[in-house]
Formats: sequence, C-alpha cells, structure tokens
Amino acid sequence: MNWRIRHEESGVALLMVLVAVLLMTVVVMDTRAGVDLFENIAVSSADELQTSYLARSGLSLGIKALEEDEVSYDSFNDDWAAANKMGAVPVSNLGWVTAKLQDEEGKLEVNRLVKQDGTPDEAVADRLWTLLYSLGLTAERSDEIVDSLIDWIDPDGIKRPDGGEDEYYSSLANPYSCPNRKINTIGEIGLVKGIGNAFLFRGEGEIPALANYITIFGDPEGRININTASVEVLMSLTPEGSEYVIDRDIAEEILDARFEAPFESTSGLKEAVPGIDQFFYNQIQPLIDVASSHFSIDVIGETERASSRAYGILKRTGQVAKLVYYRGF
Repeated sequence: MNWRIRHEESGVALLMVLVAVLLMTVVVMDTRAGVDLFENIAVSSADELQTSYLARSGLSLGIKALEEDEVSYDSFNDDWAAANKMGAVPVSNLGWVTAKLQDEEGKLEVNRLVKQDGTPDEAVADRLWTLLYSLGLTAERSDEIVDSLIDWIDPDGIKRPDGGEDEYYSSLANPYSCPNRKINTIGEIGLVKGIGNAFLFRGEGEIPALANYITIFGDPEGRININTASVEVLMSLTPEGSEYVIDRDIAEEILDARFEAPFESTSGLKEAVPGIDQFFYNQIQPLIDVASSHFSIDVIGETERASSRAYGILKRTGQVAKLVYYRGF
C-alpha cells in the first residue's frame, strides 16, 4: 500500500516537473521572440534614421550646387541639373543618395491666377488653359481646372461656371472646405476639383504629371525661364490681346536653340529662333527670363534595408541658397 502511494506520488511529481519544464520552455521561447522583435524594431529604426540623414545630406548637396552655380542664367547645362542624369550615388559605406532638381521658374505659377485685389487675372487664366489643352486635356476639362483653381484661391464664395466652391467640396464622400486663399503646398493642388493626386503627381494615360508644368514657387512676376521651360509651358506664353502665338513649332525651335547653347539673355531668342522677330519678341519679353531663383529638390536616401525621401524648395538670392520648404517621407 505504502509502495503504491509513493509510486503514485512519484508519478505526480514527475508530471509536475514536466509541466514546469514545458512552461519554462514556453516562457523562454516567448522571451526570445520578444527579444528578436525588439532587435528587429531597433535595427529598422536605425536604418530609417540613417536613410533620413542620407536624404537630408542630399538637400545640402543641392544647396551647395546652386551656390556654386553661375547665377546670370540657368539651364540644363548647369551643374545643379547634372544630378538629374545620375543614378544612385554611393555615400561612403553608409548607403546611396538619388536626387532630382527642377527649376520651378520653368513652370507656370498658379497662385498668380488671382490678383492682389482678389480678382481673377484672365491673362494668366488663358495661359493656364493653353497649357492644359496643349498637354492633351479636352477643352471642357481645361475649363474645369482653370475655374476650379480660381475658385480655390479667390476670396469670394461665388462659383465660376465650371469651378467649385464649398457646395461642391462639402458633398464629397470625405468633405472639406474651399479655403479661398493662395495655395500653400504643391500637394494641396490635388484637392482641387478636376485635378486629384493621381493626375498631379503621376499623370493620366499619356498625359504627364501636372506637377511638372505648374508650381506655387515660381517667379514673383510670373516670368518663365526659357532655358528650362517645356514645350507646353512655352506655348502658353501668348500675351493678352496679341496676334502672335507661340505654337508647337516655335516652341520646339526654342528647345533646339537652347540645346545648342543656353540663352544668356532673353534677346538671344531673336537671333536663334527664326520664328521670332523684333516685334514678336517685344510682345513676349515681359513674360520671359533666363535666370531663376526657386528650385525644387527631391532626394531618396537608401540602404539595403530601408529608404527615406526628402522634398524641399530652395530659394537662391545671389550666391546664397536657403531651404524655404521641407517635407520628409
């Protein structure tokens, strides 16, 4: 009897030991899994921090390139534009940096659609319409975007024929208000009726991204740099009430001429472009320039395990360039 009790007690004790060992194993495994997870998070955070600093270093390089550049005129032959032709650049043994610089003054400034007194600038509206239509949009879609941008910026709540005010934006699935003020960021343009983020940043079908052609960081006087403007932006430079039109043929002649040698002054158009005589030049001269002060820079910093992006607007005054807008991704 006593032997049987001791035998049963031994069996229970063994079972308890086995259960205890099993529980300890589970605890150790859970602890190890927690340690592994913590290590993975720590490594991931370190990688993200490293790529963030790589991207910011690209911004610094962009500033340096602009400050060392000849400021009397800007073109795609300048050192600041060389980054656009390069792939990922290794940075010591830390990772890689890829950068793209764009001249914002080779684009149409959309905040100038509304004058300082709050009324629409119909001449700028006509130029934007021409730009949109030249890109391949229909006349109706071009009307919608021009009117909607003016409604977004002007101070009143009166809807233009093809535009949109609060009544339209409040009816959306995710409603928001029409701010009736100047646009503060490029991304804000994607909120405007008729545009959207897809068209703004990626394009629609064969039509390129709209952000390649319009800006909110253009020349304060609305002038366009003829050394960096696209064919479509050049085609938009038709003076109000002028009988002269920069058609696609003349715009492409400007591109061919600047490919041979950048324009060091706007008057070079008369000698280099057969379609532009003195009278034609006098009409467009107030709308054009060859030097710029606002540039956008888009930088990706990456390692083998992570990547970060930095976007900024650089303003150059003389030989000094400063970051006036920054967004990290």
